[in-house]
This record gives sequence, C-alpha cells and structure tokens, in this order.
Amino acid sequence: MSNLRVVVIGASGKMGRAIIQGLSKEADITIVGGIDVHNLGEDIGKLAGILPLGILVTNQLEQVLLKEKPNAVIDFTHRLAAQKNIPLVLKNGISVVAGTTGFDETDLNKFEQLALENKTSIFLAPNFSLGAVLMMKFAQIASKYYQQSEIIEYHNDQKVDSPSGTALATSKKIAVNLPQKELKTETACRGGDFEGVKIHSVRLQSMVAHQEVLFAGKGEVLTIRHDSFSRESFLPGILLALRKVHNWQGLKVGLEEILE
Repeated sequence: MSNLRVVVIGASGKMGRAIIQGLSKEADITIVGGIDVHNLGEDIGKLAGILPLGILVTNQLEQVLLKEKPNAVIDFTHRLAAQKNIPLVLKNGISVVAGTTGFDETDLNKFEQLALENKTSIFLAPNFSLGAVLMMKFAQIASKYYQQSEIIEYHNDQKVDSPSGTALATSKKIAVNLPQKELKTETACRGGDFEGVKIHSVRLQSMVAHQEVLFAGKGEVLTIRHDSFSRESFLPGILLALRKVHNWQGLKVGLEEILE
C-alpha cells in the first residue's frame, strides 16, 4: 500500500507519543487521528515533542474513523479500553495493529471472528522489539535442555498489567519443554506461577522494558536477557506490522509470525 493513513489510539501515553514521533518521519505513512481520554484538544505533534501536526486529541473514535477513513489503527492502551475500541475498528473494516496486552482467549476469538466477518485483519504482539522476539526464541530452545526456569521482568511503575505480556508469552513457549508440576500456593515474594514457570514482576520508575529468563542445571545457571532502554526499539516492529497487516484476513499474534 503506497500511503497508509493511520489513527493512533492512546496518543497521549508514553508509547503513543513515541509512535507518533516515529511515524511522522515515514514518507509512506500519514497520521490522520489521535485518540485518547487525556489532553483533549491538544495537538498530537506537540505532545510528541515534534512540530504541530494539526491533529487534535479526541475521544470520538467512531467519528474519526468515518471522517478520515484510515487504512489502519494502532492501539497501545489497556485491556478494558481495547475491548471496546478494537471491535469498533474491525466492524468498520479497518486493520488493527495492537501492542495492548492482557487479552484472554475469549478476546482473541472475538477479534478473529470480527476480522473475518468484516474482511479485515488484526495483528497483536506482546512486544514489538526484535531483540525480545529473539530472546523468547532462544529461551524456547534452551528449555529443551534444562529442568528449571524462572522469569524476572522489569517495567516502568506506570505499567498497569503484571506480569507483562512478554513474560506470559515466554512462559508458554518454555513450559512446553519443562516438567509439569502441581501448582502450589506460596508466598507472594516467590512470584506468580504460570504453567509451572515462576514470573517475578518488578515495577520501578526509569525502567522501560527488560526481561531475563534463567535456566538452572547441575552446577550452572544460564541467563538470557533483553533490555529496551528506549521506546524507539519498538518502532521497527510496529512499522513492519503496519506495512504487512493488510496481507491477510483474521488474526495473527506475535512478531515472529510476520518476520521474513
């Protein structure tokens, strides 16, 4: 598609501002709307720290969709907001690229069905960083050779969900190869138990997105770690998803699904 018209939902958030800043530099992408419940009436360019774009923040998503007729909508919000916004976008026959996490199987099935019914597409990813995708892949390989594994993930203290979508996705990949154990209720300091894999969530200011996966064998520990020090690290993955999301109908999950 030669020129993509894009609406950003969550335009006032830290990730939304980084996305707007990044998209504004792409010759084949035009931002046509910014949706949020905060900073209503503010220019999204100024919020993103760039020159004004002449697009004001609004909470009227459906009006923007009908007026601007975007090719794609980016959603980086939270589950409750996305559960309302994504179906609305799909019902209008518009593709969705979302980094919002916390969806369950019911949500995913609904998105898949709506996308197919309206002959459009949706792409979801718990993490848009290439390094994070490789970290998960390497962890999946390592899980074949070890009996124990735990995950420690670190994010900014403003992140709502815990554990992160990346940690959950990692646990699912490595749990396939680890011995299944009976789940036990233990003290909170031991982290949450997901499919037999302990996940410890750290929420501190100044963090962006960091995760380490530890594997233990006799006399050794293997650590696989990935660090995103800037939200710019997510832009290449988001751009890739935007440019590919029109190539199918229905739902795809995970950046690894669209990497060449």
